[in-house]
This record gives sequence, structure tokens and C-alpha cells, in this order.
Amino acid sequence: MASQQMAIANIDRIDIITEEAVPRVFSFDTASDASAEAQISAGKENELRIKNQILAQNITEDIVKGFNIKFTDSTFSPGLFALVDGGESSIFAENGYAQYYAPVAGEAVSRTKCRMVIYSSEKDYDGKSLSYTAFIFPHAFGTPASVTFKDGEFFAPSYTMKSRPSKGGSPMSVLSLPSMPVIVSDAGDLPDSPESGKTVILAAADGIAGLSESITAGTYAVYRGAAYVAV
Repeated sequence: MASQQMAIANIDRIDIITEEAVPRVFSFDTASDASAEAQISAGKENELRIKNQILAQNITEDIVKGFNIKFTDSTFSPGLFALVDGGESSIFAENGYAQYYAPVAGEAVSRTKCRMVIYSSEKDYDGKSLSYTAFIFPHAFGTPASVTFKDGEFFAPSYTMKSRPSKGGSPMSVLSLPSMPVIVSDAGDLPDSPESGKTVILAAADGIAGLSESITAGTYAVYRGAAYVAV
């Protein structure tokens, strides 16, 4: 049987959901590029060679520890910058963004763990989106952010997140979703009169009315006829 082949394009959205008691959600569709590089513990090949003969080999495999995810945002979000860089931002409702302080130099920084998701879309012959593919990286945390300025161009900060799964966990998962997920923090965020195939992602500490208890924080659910079913 032939394997399924999907034509995937674009960065439709990036979601960063903190793994806190009350999750915070950073969702944006302004990323210009993103990449995920596997971080490995390299294996070794020891051979027993006598003259022109290899009599035996002792080989250990490469082991994946996680991924380093790099991305560039075309806009500046103080909250996202603080999450990745590890500092503190102040935002005043009456005046907008006020200030940002990077972490204290020379001191260790405790950065918030997050689930990071990069969405791309499967395209049809006519360019229509058939489905959305979510590349999910668990237990990600930020690193010092890089900034570059160029006269005549917009400021586009570059970020690096390090994803390191728990022991026994997968370093990356890929889901094919029928629609772009709606982020649900409370019952009021659930779509009214959803159609079959509508997808949501729960970004709340506890379950909410309208979703079953099996749908936990960070879990995707697809509407199937009469109820949302966890993916």
C-alpha cells in the first residue's frame, strides 16, 4: 500500500503554551521562518581490526535528546520576548508597552517550560488548505534572545527554544488536524454550533464545561458529530 503523501507549505501559526498551573498562551501568525534541529548524544563505532581485516565492530547508536527550535518573528511581542529571554516586561493598560529588563548578568535563570507547536497546512492543487499539520515539541524553554537592527527594515527578533522531553517521552509529535485549532481557555471560547471537524486545543489548568475530562491542558480535540473527541 502506498504511503500518504502530503504537500505541506507555510508557517500558518505558532503556539507557545506555558506548562504552568494556569497556562499562558502566546499564539502568533507572524513568524517568517522556523527550524528544528535534533540534539543527539553521538554513538561510537569501535572496530577490532587486524591488518586488512575487520574482525568485529562494537557500535552504539545515536540517541536523540530533544530539539533546538529557532524561529524569527516579524513583529515584537514584549511578553514573548520576556518568556524566551527570561527577563521581566511591564505593560500598562493605559499607555501600552512600558519596559523590559533582561535577566541579571552572571546569575542563573529559571525559565518557564512550554509546549511549542508549529503549524503548516496541506495544500490542494488549487491552493486550498486541506488540513493542518502540527509539529509539537514538549517541555521547551527559552534561551537568551538575539536582536539585530538594520536601517530601513523592521525589527524582527530571533528566538531559540530548547525542547527536552521527560524520560520515556517523545521529543516530537506530528498531528494532522482537519482545521486550525481554536485556543480554549474557558467555556466562552468554545465555538458556537461547531461543525464536524472543528478542532480546539485546551489552554486551561482544569477541564471546562463542554469538554470531557479526558481532554486536558495542551490536548487537541476534534468535534465528531455531537461531542469533542481527544486526538
